Amino acid sequence: MIEHEPPKEQVLVVHEGDLRATVRMMAAARLIREHHRKARITFLTTPEYEGLVKYCPYFNAVETTLRETAKKGFIERVKLARASKFDFVYDLCASDAARKLKGAMRLSRGQWIDSAPDPKSPDHPSEQIADQLGRAGIGRTGHRLGEAPPPMLDWVDFVAKRSRTLEPAYFGLQDRYALFAPAGDEFQPAFRWPKERWASLAHALKEQGVEPVIVGGPSAREIGRYIAHVTPGARDLTGRANLVQLAGLGRKASFSFGEDVDLLHLLVAAGSSAVMFHPGAEAPHMASPRGPESVILMHAPTLAQISVAEAVQSMRVAGGFARSPEAA
Repeated sequence: MIEHEPPKEQVLVVHEGDLRATVRMMAAARLIREHHRKARITFLTTPEYEGLVKYCPYFNAVETTLRETAKKGFIERVKLARASKFDFVYDLCASDAARKLKGAMRLSRGQWIDSAPDPKSPDHPSEQIADQLGRAGIGRTGHRLGEAPPPMLDWVDFVAKRSRTLEPAYFGLQDRYALFAPAGDEFQPAFRWPKERWASLAHALKEQGVEPVIVGGPSAREIGRYIAHVTPGARDLTGRANLVQLAGLGRKASFSFGEDVDLLHLLVAAGSSAVMFHPGAEAPHMASPRGPESVILMHAPTLAQISVAEAVQSMRVAGGFARSPEAA
């Protein structure tokens, strides 16, 4: 008599958001995968960051039709929910599209689990999500600040084995380098470290044998060009690397610097220690990037008050000079 294996558990993870929310989501995805080890996990999201999440090992499939599904009529959404046969649905975003999906899923067999952070809460989103999952039986509850498992993009190493475009050498980087993730043109001047300070920091690192590398999207091209022009030897990669490549660079960087920009969250999760510049009288603990290495928050009423010497000293405290290119 032939014994048939029971059907695999079906799990759906729903998420949409900006890059920092997507990076934070990966900590939750890791916990869900560890809890549902043998399940088939589908990630339902939007197209913006498909190029990054499609390599994430926590999902068996990535679908980018969340918004299209939400736009369908209620009856059609109910039919899709019943046909999906998901056993568990984890909502990590609580967006309008997710709420519409939730209404349809209530009429299916799937168990809907709210795991999204509350934007009005004073707690860091990472602790909020970890506690939500704990209440659903995944891990524990009562995480204090800094205790939640951080997102870790260590899986990028496996992608790098198949593509040399993720290696620093692909961009001409051979020795120690530090990544600059400056705020782009869309940020108001009050939220940007002065470009002259960035250039002076690049010069200071060059004197220490660390190559400054400016990264970011199209909005950061102007400051990237400025730093590279003023500081010979600084390398401007703004607009030249995709998110997976940037994660690869973050894995082997000696250090990263940036304002409160989404890209810094990616670099930290990839494994880079970092300094984040933030205006204000208090350290922005609830907005800080999370990852396996140290992050130092430097704040001042105006960012111009943060000196290059202070930034370099913070880098030393976090162990930036001690990290070699092969450390990851």
